[in-house]
Amino acid sequence: MKKIAIVFTLFLTVAYSQSLPPSIDVVGEQFYCADAPMPIATDVNITPPSVGVNTWDNVIIQISQGYVMGQDVLFLSGTHPNITASWSITEGQLTLTGPATFEEFEAAILDVLFDTIQADFTTDKFFSINLGNANFLPSTGHYYLYVPSLGIRWTDARDEAASLDYFGLQGYLVTVRTIEEAQLTGEQAPGTGWIGASDAESEGIWRWVTGPENGLAFYNQNTGTPIGGEFNFWNIGEPNDFNGEDYAHITDPTIGELGSWNDLPNLLTNPADPYYPKGYIVEFGGMPGDDTSLSLSGSSRIITPKVQYNEVSVCEGDEVDISVSSNVDTLIWYETATASESIFTGSTITVIVDEAVTYWVEPLFQGCNEGNRLPIAIQTLDLPEANDILISQCSTNVANETAEFNLSEYIENITGGITENREVNFYSDANLTLPINSESYTSMFNNQIVYAQVINTLTSCVNISEVTLQLSALVQLNPAYIEACDSVDEDGITTFDLSMAENQIFDAIPVGFDFLYFETYEDALSGINQLPNDYTNIEPYNQTIIARIEASGSCYGITEVFLNVAPLPNTDLIEVVWYCLNTYPETITLTGGIQEDSPSNYYYSWSTGETTSTIEINEPGIYTVNVTSVAGCTKLRTVTVSASGTATVEDVSVVDLSSDNNTITVLVSGEGEYEYSIDNSNYQTSNVFENLQAGVYTVYIKDIENDCGITAQEVFVVGYPKFFTPNDDTFNDVWRLKGISQEARQFVSVKIYDRFGKLLKTLWSSNDFWDGTYNGNAMPSSDYWFVATLEDGRTFTGHFSLRL
Repeated sequence: MKKIAIVFTLFLTVAYSQSLPPSIDVVGEQFYCADAPMPIATDVNITPPSVGVNTWDNVIIQISQGYVMGQDVLFLSGTHPNITASWSITEGQLTLTGPATFEEFEAAILDVLFDTIQADFTTDKFFSINLGNANFLPSTGHYYLYVPSLGIRWTDARDEAASLDYFGLQGYLVTVRTIEEAQLTGEQAPGTGWIGASDAESEGIWRWVTGPENGLAFYNQNTGTPIGGEFNFWNIGEPNDFNGEDYAHITDPTIGELGSWNDLPNLLTNPADPYYPKGYIVEFGGMPGDDTSLSLSGSSRIITPKVQYNEVSVCEGDEVDISVSSNVDTLIWYETATASESIFTGSTITVIVDEAVTYWVEPLFQGCNEGNRLPIAIQTLDLPEANDILISQCSTNVANETAEFNLSEYIENITGGITENREVNFYSDANLTLPINSESYTSMFNNQIVYAQVINTLTSCVNISEVTLQLSALVQLNPAYIEACDSVDEDGITTFDLSMAENQIFDAIPVGFDFLYFETYEDALSGINQLPNDYTNIEPYNQTIIARIEASGSCYGITEVFLNVAPLPNTDLIEVVWYCLNTYPETITLTGGIQEDSPSNYYYSWSTGETTSTIEINEPGIYTVNVTSVAGCTKLRTVTVSASGTATVEDVSVVDLSSDNNTITVLVSGEGEYEYSIDNSNYQTSNVFENLQAGVYTVYIKDIENDCGITAQEVFVVGYPKFFTPNDDTFNDVWRLKGISQEARQFVSVKIYDRFGKLLKTLWSSNDFWDGTYNGNAMPSSDYWFVATLEDGRTFTGHFSLRL
């Protein structure tokens, strides 16, 4: 195995004493082989302190950089009776415990072996050998010590850290500026604790406020971005300044990403809180006045085999160079993870890829016999669909053997209907060097093959297909006639089933023949713009289209197909009629509604089951009839029979006697629509009559919806004269009530009083009157009062004047 000897001078940890410590020199820079566990160092020399100490209590060996928890391990091999070993998987740390002599510790260190199940390496493995409790980080040259202290304030942790001295190195609350420091102080630390960052000076601007970096701003919380490219390792959602959190702390392992940071207030009081501080981390090194000549620790390095590979996606069938880069001397390629025979040695392999494949590369340093195989996956990209097609064009002159083709019309046939992210180019040669005009290409001879290049513009994968240009002589064929009924819009536009032409073109359809339809003869020749079998004409009533018949994909013949739109029966679709309910069981006649033709020329199918052109009905409802012409075209007619009838008087309201505006209001019910009159001539829509004189009226209610008849109701408007003059001049000689019929005379009682309340006369019928006398004596001119009572219960009073 190739080895590079380097002496690293590191720190020694012996509590916090100013006495001279021993020093340690470690030799060991080796290349990793997976054959077997390997020692972390090739030579170790410990120099005892000048005070004459010959034994030591413990040595701490830590994987200080590149540690992968659960995969890497250190263990002590051999026999060392005075030394015991203890491995901490959390810290990546092996502790050798004595007491033992320095020589015994040297021998034990040389027997410490490193092993790993890691296969894909990204970093080397660094080891620090410390004669004490502090951890050493080779990349910074500093020592790191976790100090447990439950509930300690950040400010107290800062002050305590600054008071510590480590063999002449000034302590301070740790400043974490690299991922290696973050791993050692967080993921590999024996506990979580305060670190030396705060935004108390300027809210949201985080600075390192301890050690040699005091005052260095590294993170802007307000924008969520680092400052000056400085390192940060905040947990998700941190810092959040919850309740005035101004100090940085390494997050508890149960919360978020291992070793990440969060912000906390200076003091927390709940020990059950997972954020409760449990200590702080001290860093030694880098301060002004530090004694940098001390050799307190040693370190070594195992260089791991690293392979870098950018995943490749290859179009199916392409040849590709697959390259990897590595720091090893040899790369051996295998077809599988367990294959015994290799297929290639080197950094680049050239292969033709037809499908997704994974190769396995084994990186080996010189002198290594075995390594970990790493997968190199190659993904394949599907080629775009490119179908071989035949374009068969009918020709009236096949002997000429040339014709013009529009290749662009067939792009979807070539690409399987996929046009998005597709580019199609046409060439006359298989090497794709002679491009042709896809929209207008004249073939050079019959059955010429041209080539379609289909490119997926997203992946750049290319596929090629052949396009055969064929000319076929026309065969004369029978024309066809198709008739279809007009649509409900009756605009001469309808849908035809073009397959109905097939049996007209051929008396017996040959096997293997296909029927294609086109709007123009030119389209039929070229076979482009094919129509669907369910075709809606574009020329009203009559249109001629072209049928192209193919045999085994080749043009056989062309003929005309005449399309005719047959009219629907000329009848009203909807009609509303009325039936007078008061005439039941008399009937009315419903008709099929044929116009400008004889009804006998059509067939009828009524919703009642009848098949005559007319039917008789005597009840309201909705009646439908399918009217069908001799040509078989049917139109649905709907006749709605609505109810009507004479009115039924429900109530008559009369306002009379005591009002200056005598009115009659008639309330009726019935199925009809009504108008009202009191003279049977002048009808009105209102059911109220106003400003009426006293008297007997007849109210007429007429159905105007279907003229179903008139209902009459006699109404009395009662009134009386305001004065009378009993002077025998035959004008106003007597006083009586008006508007009382003869039939109601027995139901009338009118009592007349003078102004002193004396009863002068009682009238008992509509013919009774008062002549202005009492006991044969004429009464003087004055006002007189009356009380009238009718049989319908109405009672009313009034007064009138007697004038002589």
